[in-house]
Amino acid sequence: MRTFSFIFSVLLTTVLFYGCRTGKMATTPSGLPRITTATLLDSVNTNSYTFLSAKLNVNHSNEKGTQTFGARLRIKKDSVIWVSITPALGIEVVRVVITPDSIKMINRLDQKYFVESFEKTNEILQLQINYQVLQSVLTGEFVPLYEEPVYSLMPLVDLYTLVADTNKLRATDALLKLEQRTEFDPSIWRVTRTILRNPPRNEQILAEYTDFQQLESKVFPTTMRFRTQGKENIAVDLNWSKIEEKSTLRFPFNVPNKYVPY
Repeated sequence: MRTFSFIFSVLLTTVLFYGCRTGKMATTPSGLPRITTATLLDSVNTNSYTFLSAKLNVNHSNEKGTQTFGARLRIKKDSVIWVSITPALGIEVVRVVITPDSIKMINRLDQKYFVESFEKTNEILQLQINYQVLQSVLTGEFVPLYEEPVYSLMPLVDLYTLVADTNKLRATDALLKLEQRTEFDPSIWRVTRTILRNPPRNEQILAEYTDFQQLESKVFPTTMRFRTQGKENIAVDLNWSKIEEKSTLRFPFNVPNKYVPY
């Protein structure tokens, strides 16, 4: 299970949560227009693609060392995330297919496969995540974490900043009261930075999005940096290339007869 845990941790290290909508007014930062949080998020969440394909260069580091590999990514929005990992010479070693209901993986090196529900996978890896969160983070969009009264839109020089006030949370609102801060660049209406903190455990997750590229009518970040600090320090860098919208894509997943389950 070690290979699966590593591959999935690379994907899920990128799973950061963002803010919800609220009707509060922003204090005008450095001359930026006075807007509501709802208006801000309507402007940011504009990726209307159906099929998306790209190549990725992934750098994953922790206390045990660094691994770098290439991958091909295909997405059908709200339906499928397909990843083919090719460390060298274009030879696939791992394929992962994620849907709203399931997670599947083929490990060609060990001739093993994994097919399980999202719920069971979360239980195995001791996570709480879903398809929508993963897709949103991979494409620089938002998913709700808290209810709207928890959030305030605040000024930060020439950026809009959304901050969650965990003092407003009731005990039943969330399993973890994470401090959350997200920054937006209004010149391109994209997320540029998100920080999550869990003070009682001295843990922090940082996400940064840079090197934006025009893709059809959208602006897409081609460099993504994710950092976790706490019990284990993990760094994941994703560099995107050959990003394309497609009219259709295939998402093949066939387990050879001789492969055995994890």
